[in-house]
Amino acid sequence: MSRGALAVRGIEPIDVESALVGFVAATPELLARRELLRRVDTKFAVTVDRLPAIVTALAQHYAVLRVPAGDLATYRSLYFDTPDLRCFHDHRRGRRVRHKIRIRHYPDRALTFLEIKTKRNEMVTDKHRLALGYGLEELGARERDFLRAHFGPDVDVLQPELVIGFRRLSLIGVATNERVTIDVDLAAVSLDGNRVSFGDLAVIEIKQSPFCVRTPVMRAVLGAGLREASMSKYTTAIAVTRPGQRHNRLLPDLRAIARKST
Repeated sequence: MSRGALAVRGIEPIDVESALVGFVAATPELLARRELLRRVDTKFAVTVDRLPAIVTALAQHYAVLRVPAGDLATYRSLYFDTPDLRCFHDHRRGRRVRHKIRIRHYPDRALTFLEIKTKRNEMVTDKHRLALGYGLEELGARERDFLRAHFGPDVDVLQPELVIGFRRLSLIGVATNERVTIDVDLAAVSLDGNRVSFGDLAVIEIKQSPFCVRTPVMRAVLGAGLREASMSKYTTAIAVTRPGQRHNRLLPDLRAIARKST
């Protein structure tokens, strides 16, 4: 299969326009203050029909990151792993230090970055990224040297595993050191052509430094009865598209996702 054939085609975007009335647009200065390359990530899974009530409650406390296409930006990520799926299994086993490696495309802004996220314990996540030419999907000597500083010698055997596409609404804390991302229209395609769509599932991720349960968005999601999910888009997609891989530790989140995506 050609790399171009791996593009993930989402469904029609959800209507969030009414929920975003009253939100100001995030300024470049605010974005720079909320880069949060070291942060605490907290995730929640929910169906898209519940999003308007949650989002509307945040209008006075968060700014929306707008793109030329509107409020939902398109993302496409090519994930890499070792031949024995070290990154997947480290997450599955709950290893204290674990990584995710991807080339992420931001089509609305014609940007591409090589990104590595390192979770050093159950609370803290570090993110490093390297700007690439838009659309580039190869790991050359420069890219592998960048990864080697954070991933170690296994960088030489990294290979593409799957593509994940989605649309994202991004909210930026005005007075709180937070970024909130809401991902919808999630779909994954493995390099052997196995495809999965997550239907009306939405993933809310709250990125904070430091962690705090008293911010407006945390109060909104907890008040809505949502419970934290340890799911990762990459590990979930591998578990679904590669059913022969062991994933017992992921079963509670996979079952919750299945209930929300049907």
